[in-house]
Amino acid sequence: MFPGKPEARAWARSLLKGIGPRDRASRSAEASERILAMDAFRDSDLVLAFLSMPSEIDTSGVIRAALRLGKAVAAPRIEGGDIVFAYLDGSWESLPRDSLGIPTPPAGAAISPEDLRGREVFALIPGLLFDSRGGRLGRGKGYYDRFLSSVLASLGMKAPVPAAPGSGVEAPRVFPEQGVGFFVPCGFCYDAQVLPRVPVTERDVRIPRIATEARVLDALP
Repeated sequence: MFPGKPEARAWARSLLKGIGPRDRASRSAEASERILAMDAFRDSDLVLAFLSMPSEIDTSGVIRAALRLGKAVAAPRIEGGDIVFAYLDGSWESLPRDSLGIPTPPAGAAISPEDLRGREVFALIPGLLFDSRGGRLGRGKGYYDRFLSSVLASLGMKAPVPAAPGSGVEAPRVFPEQGVGFFVPCGFCYDAQVLPRVPVTERDVRIPRIATEARVLDALP
């Protein structure tokens, strides 16, 4: 569909620019309801959530719901060329915004991959584009691919194996070797950002489940 990643990113950015504030709000609310209905979200004790750019699907509904339910919530900040996650509290919507309009998580102790051991973690994963096989195209910095690879390695996990299509089985929870806790990554985007195939490489981490305003998609094996 695209000659390469630069062309795919340009197409996706143009798509996002065409989604107005009212449309963004309604689509984001519908997608958030799909997240809240997932067993993995309900069973989690920690939610890792990106803080949205103005052009992205809005994660604020999921964050508010998670905090209201008493879950711990953490969001990423850039530190030393990578992302680290810091805990949010009820004042997160008053955080200062950076040059891209993204709320900046507070300084303070970051959550390391080792800190996730024994936790029941649900992670919202951003992306410019996703595909039906779990492919994900980010913005080109590799932040989430490195983060996910680090988490999986630290917890002694392998990349999740997608559920069989039409099986009715929720996307697999990825358990550490000791069998305590789980880690569930879930792509979160507009349905128009999910394509049959996007350009990826072997180093791009596959995402087993994607939630949009229209559907929940389990990646094909």
